[in-house]
Amino acid sequence: MDYTGERFIPNNDGLEIEAEHMHRYSSIAESLKGMRVLDAGCGTGYGSFLISQFAKKVVGIDISQEAVDWCNKNYASQKNLEFIQGSLEAIPFDREEFDCVVSFEVIEHVDPSIQRTFLGEARRVLKKNGVLIISTPNKLVYTDKSGYHNPFHIHEFYEDEFKQFLNQEFLVTKFYNQSLYTVSSIYEDHHTTAGVKMFQHSSLDSAGKYMIALCSNTNKVIPTIKLDSVYKFDNPGGIHFSSLYVGTDNKEYSQAQKETGVLLNQEDNRFSITFDLSAYEHISKFRFDPVEDNFCICSIEEVLTDGTVESTSPLNALNYHKQGFLFMNIDPQFEINGDFANASYITIKGYFKILSQSEISEFVDYFYKKMIEATEKA
Repeated sequence: MDYTGERFIPNNDGLEIEAEHMHRYSSIAESLKGMRVLDAGCGTGYGSFLISQFAKKVVGIDISQEAVDWCNKNYASQKNLEFIQGSLEAIPFDREEFDCVVSFEVIEHVDPSIQRTFLGEARRVLKKNGVLIISTPNKLVYTDKSGYHNPFHIHEFYEDEFKQFLNQEFLVTKFYNQSLYTVSSIYEDHHTTAGVKMFQHSSLDSAGKYMIALCSNTNKVIPTIKLDSVYKFDNPGGIHFSSLYVGTDNKEYSQAQKETGVLLNQEDNRFSITFDLSAYEHISKFRFDPVEDNFCICSIEEVLTDGTVESTSPLNALNYHKQGFLFMNIDPQFEINGDFANASYITIKGYFKILSQSEISEFVDYFYKKMIEATEKA
């Protein structure tokens, strides 16, 4: 897909752009567990894919057939996720099909007439207690104060204008601001503190660069969706695509027997990822690739399954370093052996951390010195 700078493509943009986009989807994903979700204006589908790790069903629509084709190619293995071509002004679904409609950084790309039509369409396809989660730039901060005019934006909103716009179709609304700052964090040990007090320099805008709204016609769902959060982006790759290759009847691992999922880091770089095995028979082993195209430290600490695990081991790690195996290659791999003939799922838990550039440099220097020492001794 051609890169224009406007449509976010994971691993192709800078960390700041990634943080802005990924934080929005990350903040809502777990709250949408068990829901049927429409991602209106899905773009490259990374957000739809992330939500699909929790939601019952996710459908992404986009006006660009190129984007839809790209998404279907890259996320084909996710069974509860599909992408179709569709526009904001004519959402191709019947009434009350979705529990949630998500539309992040889309509405500013169309004119006011289509914006108004989309709002009615979103209400139409939502169930009576459904919720619209929508974001758009705050024109005051994004454009007026910065002096930057995005050529892809047709009509942006000021805060009061955005609220009035949403109230045309929805009775209950709740608003959030999103901004990207460099921060210094001080928090209680073990994260036991109940809240965070924010000190803000007077030169920073009190209004957010982006506005995010929860909209509904009842107050049943909105209280269950909590967006207050901080997105840490000190390491690259905010969304990690993991792969599980299924080995059956002594056959070699292949793309034909591959499951894909999102590895979500929890507190202290812990992760948990689950794969559905119901489509396979006679499973004897797995190859787990935690990430693609990144150096990392990773360890498998626990495997939960209704099969039997005999062993787990890294296939191409360099050595063990503090909390996990060090992978100085872009295709880290673990193998899990056992009896999984009748297994229906596998959950892999462990430690995972992408290496920063400074850490990579440190390891390269360390191994270079070791290599020199070994040469001198020889």
